[in-house]
Amino acid sequence: MKILVIGYSSSGKSTFSKRIGNVYNIPVLHIDKIFFSPNWVERDKTQVEQEIREFMKSDSWIIDGLYRNQARERFEIADQIFIFDFNRFKCLYGAVVRRVKFHNQIRDSIAEGCKERLNFSFIWWILFGGRKKESKVLLKSIQTTYHNKVIVFKNRKQTNNYLKQIGYTGSLKYE
Repeated sequence: MKILVIGYSSSGKSTFSKRIGNVYNIPVLHIDKIFFSPNWVERDKTQVEQEIREFMKSDSWIIDGLYRNQARERFEIADQIFIFDFNRFKCLYGAVVRRVKFHNQIRDSIAEGCKERLNFSFIWWILFGGRKKESKVLLKSIQTTYHNKVIVFKNRKQTNNYLKQIGYTGSLKYE
């Protein structure tokens, strides 16, 4: 089984990916974990692309995040695509909660040396930068082109209901 989990920043994609990975016993690649070097420095795009390709050689995988350079290939071979299309203010709330919970720590879904942060540029990205027309058009295009394998979540209740349906029995609190 090959699964993509994409959508807006701070919507819960990483937590969801870990949970479905546990249910199906499938490895998860958090793109943020390989996209950044310590202190949130972006890595060489060629190297990131090579690491994604290597991960995709497995029979089963879950990829959390959207690195657009290889996106088309991933959409084609994925069996299931989950799109997190949450309201921008719910995403901001999620980022604030995560920042409080992981203050001065490094989450397991982010690169080593990248402490949890919530600065003005990230807040701007959550509210506006990551929601430009280009991003909205891309998400709509994915829904249309791959409609037979796309599930869109608009809120946490929908994601939790899905998790229950597939047999997830752990906590439904988001990290």
